[in-house]
Amino acid sequence: MRIPGFFLFRRYALLIFIILLLLFALVLMSLRAKQRKGGEFFDALLMEVCSPFQKAATLVIKTVQGTFQQYVFLVNLEKENRMLKQKMAELQEESHRMKEMKLANERLRRLLQFREKNSSSMIGAEVIGQDPSSWFKSVAIDKGEKDGVKKGMAVVSPAGVIGQILKTAPHYATVLLITDYNSAVDSVVQRTRARAIVEGKGENRCYLKYLLRAEEAAVGDVVVTSGLGGNFPKGLMVGEIEKVDKKGHGVFQYAELIPSVDLTQLEEVFVIMEPIRPAQPQEEKGKKGKKTKK
Repeated sequence: MRIPGFFLFRRYALLIFIILLLLFALVLMSLRAKQRKGGEFFDALLMEVCSPFQKAATLVIKTVQGTFQQYVFLVNLEKENRMLKQKMAELQEESHRMKEMKLANERLRRLLQFREKNSSSMIGAEVIGQDPSSWFKSVAIDKGEKDGVKKGMAVVSPAGVIGQILKTAPHYATVLLITDYNSAVDSVVQRTRARAIVEGKGENRCYLKYLLRAEEAAVGDVVVTSGLGGNFPKGLMVGEIEKVDKKGHGVFQYAELIPSVDLTQLEEVFVIMEPIRPAQPQEEKGKKGKKTKK
């Protein structure tokens, strides 16, 4: 009888264990209800056993939660950073466009003022290319024979002399700059009226050829066109004297000139179709009028 009872106990051991746990729980509940102090001991014991596990679980949860929040924050920060960089690039591009428009408006305003000031026949042209070689100093413009442009015509800007037309095509032309070695412009020193020929020296430099040693010229003197060359009107600014050297022997002195126009940054120019004639004094106009009446 003992052996079957033992096997029966092993078969229903789990069920018996659960029943015993339930009975134990009922006993604890009854003791807690009857005697508060006795229940506090079991509560303290249970709290002491479970608290380390609760603490570890809370720490794990907080660590995982913090890591996840930091990851989400970094993802959002990276996204926001990309958006800010894109916005900054757009603003920089817009700023460059606005700056370029402002510079273009200033150039056009100066060109219009120059055009209004000079009543001669001239046309505006845009520089579309530069000579890539170092031997020649020339630029190409978008006006040619169809627009009335001819070889030898003067090319100027509001700042001064640029050069003259060297070659023409139906819709384009080549401008020989005053800094080219083959360029020559009849000029005078504005202060002393000393005459000389401005010839090119390359690298945005010119020099005064045939400037007599007896003539007075100093650093800072302005040189203008004399109007005797035929192509260039009188009084257009050519440049400013940077260096004067009277050392050595000979009839002439050496003077170096910086052009008034920065020829390395040309964008718009004017081609003078007819030379500007100097204004006649009022007395001469009156005399001519009287002669005409007679």
